Amino acid sequence: MSGLKLLLLSLIATLYAGCAMFGQIGTSITPPTLILKTALPAPPPDVNSQNFNLRMELLISKDGTVLYAKLENSSGDSGWDSAAVKCILQWKYSPAMSDGKPIQLKISQLAHVVPAPPLMMNLSEIMCTSLTDADSAYAALQAGTSFDTLAKKYSISSSAQKGGSLGSVDIHMYGDEIQAELKKLDPGEYTHPIQFGENYVIYKRIPAGSM
Repeated sequence: MSGLKLLLLSLIATLYAGCAMFGQIGTSITPPTLILKTALPAPPPDVNSQNFNLRMELLISKDGTVLYAKLENSSGDSGWDSAAVKCILQWKYSPAMSDGKPIQLKISQLAHVVPAPPLMMNLSEIMCTSLTDADSAYAALQAGTSFDTLAKKYSISSSAQKGGSLGSVDIHMYGDEIQAELKKLDPGEYTHPIQFGENYVIYKRIPAGSM
């Protein structure tokens, strides 16, 4: 089956008790949130894919990249484990925050791996470096300015040259929060500004055949 949906269970995503934490630590820490992921390879044939959980040790940098990944429980197939780690190292998180500043942090996270077909959606984006710019773009959209015009004006993404067009995207690549917002969209609708790491993004669902 092509494609894998990875449900990272936020209620089970916990910080290591007594783990090494890096950066200036205050009294309150906001843990990292997964925003972009590369699908894991299909589970090995002898693994029960309906009940396949991975516990991972991850070191997340100040910019949300995964610096280190280790599987705390093996699938029983060393080749699969190695390939999975390579995928996990490509994941992107919003960084952990302490006193309003991003910090490097080691976490333990449990992933429930669920085989699923791709969920394709035609999307465009406006990626902004600040909430102020994202709010301005959103207000202009509501006032009737075209999405592609605003993408060219505000977006920092390479997609801005194409009016924000991303083409057909498997939305399973996004974290659960972004997926939830995208699933609410009917063709032609767009999201409110969504935090994407240190940036903010507005997505539009493009009707089929319009790209």
